[in-house]
Amino acid sequence: MNEFILTYYGHSCFTVECAGWRVALDPYSPGSVPGLGTPGIEADAVLCSHSHGDHGYTKAVRIRSHSAADPFTVEKIVCPHDDAGGAKRGMNTIHVLHAFGEKIVHMGDVGCPLPEEAMEKLRGALVLLIPVGGFYTIDAEQADAMARGIDARVVVPMHYRTEKSGLEPIDRLEKFLALRGDVRRFGTELRVTPASERCTAVMQELMER
Repeated sequence: MNEFILTYYGHSCFTVECAGWRVALDPYSPGSVPGLGTPGIEADAVLCSHSHGDHGYTKAVRIRSHSAADPFTVEKIVCPHDDAGGAKRGMNTIHVLHAFGEKIVHMGDVGCPLPEEAMEKLRGALVLLIPVGGFYTIDAEQADAMARGIDARVVVPMHYRTEKSGLEPIDRLEKFLALRGDVRRFGTELRVTPASERCTAVMQELMER
């Protein structure tokens, strides 16, 4: 059974690894997220949902060189970064990583509810990485509704404020968790297989690098 290894670097930055191949998602630049240092990441590829400094700092990722084969097929879904069709903050790219019949979905800075056509492409994901803090993205209530519509086995909240880090205008995680009844807490690393328990997985930021 294939295993996906997720590591959380804070804000919306993760790595997803499968079969020895590691993808970095939405690395942030120095000083762009209060309380977080520059993530030192080693990966085989890097994907960014948009070019803002807190999501598109590819220099934070050192590209590895080895013989592992890339198991992922990447599907991109473009959507607004705001509730005004992109007029406020431009557009956002949702990345869907397909491997071994499973989908790992990184929503980036999705800023509004999605049309049914896009939702259908995301349904049944094994893992959903979704922003929950509001202001720049969908808020806790919208994220909960979207997560329920996608029906992923494991839902991982991101892009929220903590006691130690985060952008001031966005909400803390507790608003989203209050809407969920299946919360489990993990460290900086989470291993997921198709047999994993359904849950909302709260991951710990990898603060020291």
